[in-house]
Amino acid sequence: MRDRRNTNLSTSSTSSTQSSPPLPSRSSLNEKRSTSPPLDGGLLPIPVTTKENRSRPRRVRTMITRLLAGVCALLICTRCLLSWPSTSANAGLESGGNQLPSEPAAVIISDRNGRSHWTVSIPLNATFPLLPNQYHNICTQAGALSETGLASASSLSRVRGWRHGGSYMRLDHAYMDVEMAQDRGLLPGGGKTVEATCERSMTFVMDEEDTSSGKTLLSLWLSYGLAKKENRAFFLDDSRWAYGRYASYFMPPPPPGCTPPPASQIVPCPHGAKHIIVSTATAHWAFGTAFKAQHTSSRRHGPERSHKVFEMLRRGYEDLFKLFGEDADFVHQRIAELKAGSQASGQPIVGMHIRRGDLHPLSYEYSRDYLPLELYTNAAAHLIASLTTSSRVSTLLTKEAHQQTLLLASDDPSLIINPDLLTSSPSSLTILPAQSRILLATKSALDASSPADSIRAPNSAYTKHIPENAGWDGGFYPSLFSSLGSSADRDQTMRMRELFGRGYLLDLAVLGGSDGVVCAVSSATCRILGVMIGWDGLKKDRWSNIDDGRVWSWDGARW
Repeated sequence: MRDRRNTNLSTSSTSSTQSSPPLPSRSSLNEKRSTSPPLDGGLLPIPVTTKENRSRPRRVRTMITRLLAGVCALLICTRCLLSWPSTSANAGLESGGNQLPSEPAAVIISDRNGRSHWTVSIPLNATFPLLPNQYHNICTQAGALSETGLASASSLSRVRGWRHGGSYMRLDHAYMDVEMAQDRGLLPGGGKTVEATCERSMTFVMDEEDTSSGKTLLSLWLSYGLAKKENRAFFLDDSRWAYGRYASYFMPPPPPGCTPPPASQIVPCPHGAKHIIVSTATAHWAFGTAFKAQHTSSRRHGPERSHKVFEMLRRGYEDLFKLFGEDADFVHQRIAELKAGSQASGQPIVGMHIRRGDLHPLSYEYSRDYLPLELYTNAAAHLIASLTTSSRVSTLLTKEAHQQTLLLASDDPSLIINPDLLTSSPSSLTILPAQSRILLATKSALDASSPADSIRAPNSAYTKHIPENAGWDGGFYPSLFSSLGSSADRDQTMRMRELFGRGYLLDLAVLGGSDGVVCAVSSATCRILGVMIGWDGLKKDRWSNIDDGRVWSWDGARW
């Protein structure tokens, strides 16, 4: 500090001796301080703001701010002018009556007041249900039209939806329901309607691409429960289901008490429409982000977060999962035998489901492989011990009673004799198939029953090729399922697919009737078993997941 002070004084004194006798003003003194060169060359001049350069930074900042504001305004205007989707330009319809697209699409129409709306146009001669890609395209177009906004009311709705997180049931004000558009002459159709037509409805379509029985059942039960929650009539379409007819497996759904609407009024999007359709192709919109925001609680943790979704699934299970005929009788008898043996031995009934094939676990460590069998057996032994300890049944246990039974269901029939599974199981644990009515065949079993050996002619090197037997060793693969039967015999193919589906449902019904179950939540079957065990079972840890430590959720997501 002393060196700096002395230097300043030295500089000032030198300047003052060279100037006129009158003392300079403070501003001129500061100016001289900034402009006078250092005599000793050791100090740089101190920058000082003067009257001349004081306002320049402010003017520059103001100019830059105004320039940026102008650029932002120009970008916003450009986006508003260019954000219309290309589909709307091709599919637009004015109130004057321009031609509609020949394919189902989301279109723009204008009412008599000149206000633009968007709706869904489905030709009256279109086959119901539409193809999966057509439903997907309609929802994609509808999302683009809804985002652009066609009226001030819809824009206000978007602003409110952004501030309040959106609403699953709130309908875009720019959307005009198909029935209203038909009544106003903006879409073909309308006129007289069938008596007792449902006011609101939901139709679940079982597609040909739905080769996963577990995912189909989850979507079916959730759609049914959602329809009941929204006071919609529920309909089911199985005309293109990969497994055949719904009536081949289950009793018919409860009658809705009204007739379905015309096919042209059943749309996949938006969800707030009067008559909607749900399928695998539209599941992204039907059960996506808006659905989670509406029916899950972010303030809760664990299974409690998706309790509302569980209730919808549970209602679908209770009302729709009703086997009939000999299969129903077999399940009833099998569960009764298992419960009788459980009461006699004092041991709980525990099931174990192992999914292989094309599905890999959620756990990062085994995401490219399968979960070790030891994880399943250890979790099953722990569950049996916990259920036995919590049981209040006082039974005199014999040596045989200490032998515990574990029911196994899997898409890989060779697991029941897998050495790794047998060696990883405790000696007191006996693994049995969940049911023996319909079992998947292994390649060795098929070769034993109908060997397929190559045929070589005598004294010839030529060998006639005969396709080898293909069992379900390794688990379920969609390509293997699609190759069942003969392409020339559709009836034979559907009989084999039906047999496969019935075996899966029998396994599911027996495991669902057990006291507890061990599985991996990455499998849809595991999530289904959680629904069948019940909410109390989830709370009491009777449903045990070994995949990535996740709690139950209908989509397997981490909560």
